[in-house]
Amino acid sequence: MKKLILGVVLLIAGLSVSAQPELGQCEQEIDELAQKQLPRALKNWKTGNYREAERYLKKAVDLAPEYADALYLLGDLKVKMLKLGEAEAIWGKLLEVCPDYKIEVYYFLGSIRLENGNYAEARELFSYFLNNPQRDRGYDKEVQAVLEEATAKEKLFGNPIEFKPKPVRGLSTQEDEYLATISPDQQTIFFTRRSKKVNRRDGPAARVRLVEEFSSSERSEDGVFSQGEPMPSPFNTSYNEGGPSITADNTELYFTVCEDIDGYKNCDIYYSEKDEYGGWITPRSVGDHINRRDSWESQAAVSANGDALYFASNRKGGQGKIDIYKCVRLESGEWSKPKNLGKVINTPENEKTPFIHSDSRTLYFTSDGHPGVGGFDIFLAKMESDSGWQKPQNIGYPINSEKDDLGLFVSLDGSTAYFASNELRNGYGWDIYEFQLPEIAKPERVALIQGTLEDENNEPVREASLEIKNLKTREVTRVKVDKETGAYARVVQMKPDEDLIVTVKKKGAAFNSKYISANEELKKGVIKAPLEVAKLEVGREYKLNDINFATNSYQLSNVSQSVIDEFILFLQENPGLRADIQGHTDNVGNDQDNMELSRNRAKTVYDYVISKGIAAARVSHHGYGETKPIASNETEEGRARNRRTVFVITSQ
Repeated sequence: MKKLILGVVLLIAGLSVSAQPELGQCEQEIDELAQKQLPRALKNWKTGNYREAERYLKKAVDLAPEYADALYLLGDLKVKMLKLGEAEAIWGKLLEVCPDYKIEVYYFLGSIRLENGNYAEARELFSYFLNNPQRDRGYDKEVQAVLEEATAKEKLFGNPIEFKPKPVRGLSTQEDEYLATISPDQQTIFFTRRSKKVNRRDGPAARVRLVEEFSSSERSEDGVFSQGEPMPSPFNTSYNEGGPSITADNTELYFTVCEDIDGYKNCDIYYSEKDEYGGWITPRSVGDHINRRDSWESQAAVSANGDALYFASNRKGGQGKIDIYKCVRLESGEWSKPKNLGKVINTPENEKTPFIHSDSRTLYFTSDGHPGVGGFDIFLAKMESDSGWQKPQNIGYPINSEKDDLGLFVSLDGSTAYFASNELRNGYGWDIYEFQLPEIAKPERVALIQGTLEDENNEPVREASLEIKNLKTREVTRVKVDKETGAYARVVQMKPDEDLIVTVKKKGAAFNSKYISANEELKKGVIKAPLEVAKLEVGREYKLNDINFATNSYQLSNVSQSVIDEFILFLQENPGLRADIQGHTDNVGNDQDNMELSRNRAKTVYDYVISKGIAAARVSHHGYGETKPIASNETEEGRARNRRTVFVITSQ
């Protein structure tokens, strides 16, 4: 947007070149000697002798300080000479003397004041111009654009937000680190490091050279990132790689590969997947329908759940010079044809460095086309629907400065933002910084649910699926489970009043679930939910997780009812199965009381199951008190395991 302001100022300067500037109107009595200076000034103006024209105009103003025509022409001439400060003072005086002299002066003077940082005054001048019916409406589009710029700058500079960036500990070194992103589970930062290296194979005459290496850094248990090291093969071999983005399950890594093609540096988007041994396979192009030989595709940002891919491109047919595009994952696993994000996001200028937060709804990007502080600013936009975006908002000053600001990425919980800069530590070059993100710039609240499906022998389970149900909206999300490792990861939106339940789905496997309380788990961000997938066997005991009762009570809580509802679905999906519901306690308290309590609790679960339509012949119930412990009652951990509600298969 700053380019537009400069363009306006240059436009004003260009108007001064005309052979005969068009004067305005002002009823005033002017000294005759002052009037005689004007034709002399215009004669010299016409022949290009601007120095003489300026001399005559100054003389006219000296003789008649309120001479409107002389003030207008002198200000116009100062603009042509790019003496904007002098032009501002002269035209300011003109509007004091004759407010209706020429309405375009309000536009021109507003542009100069905006360029000089007088945002409130510039906004008033632009508004006055747009509200005047005598204006030249051909300027409306430009005036509206710079009015938005003036309004934005006045608001941003007038309401600074707290910004205390600090280098990411452990990761930032005296070398250059940039082009970074963090994995959705917050455990790995991928980045590019530029350092000086010597190829020892070149012998004694080996020269020091700058090398860019695609690298990664792991977070330790104390929360500090390691210094990091170059990514292993197949990276850093024949590729010039950078700008990474990774899915929540850490199995798909997208990045940019650049190479020279006949003198043109072309960039394309590549990806690599993890193999069954945890290594990365040879990178591949995302496809010729995305990567073009006649355009630049870069800065890929894959959504946490791997269902959307954003990138920047200067391909023809867009809204501006560089635009942001989006692809969606098809059922085949391939990416769809790219779609331009449209005029709400993209402008006639440049939009780039997209980062789609793990909530899959908040897009951070940089732009020099939307109203901002100056140069490239960082913006965010919220997705309204699959086809629409809210108007982008500037994330604030001084996060955005009058210099170029770009490359922001945000933590899973939305509290911490990261970026690369070479401006904040003198002598250290490029570093990766972190800071607390202001409330207005935070994404939606989400959680990453991850775990592994294993059988009773701790072997990964294949051909199983997982469902996450929102217990308030009843929305069900099906989760991809890695066929080789049994691992899964899924980012879900979580509101404080929307609990979830995760359930295993596999033919011939017992019911197993994990209840997730939004109020408790949302604070963690990453939720561990390992689940065992046990084979259904007659006579075997299976625990109903998260069936908890208050002390000496057999009243079902809302949480317990939600878990039993999923167990009822399991019974409905296995109509030939019969089960005995059993209650157990630890050894604290009276034996007889424990026995009675366990029976009542088992019957309460039984009654609830029957009330939901399961035939009474399919279920039974028993209480065993403290007589069948599965762990030692000498420890609290053991007693907790013994306090359980289970079901035992009686026939199938």
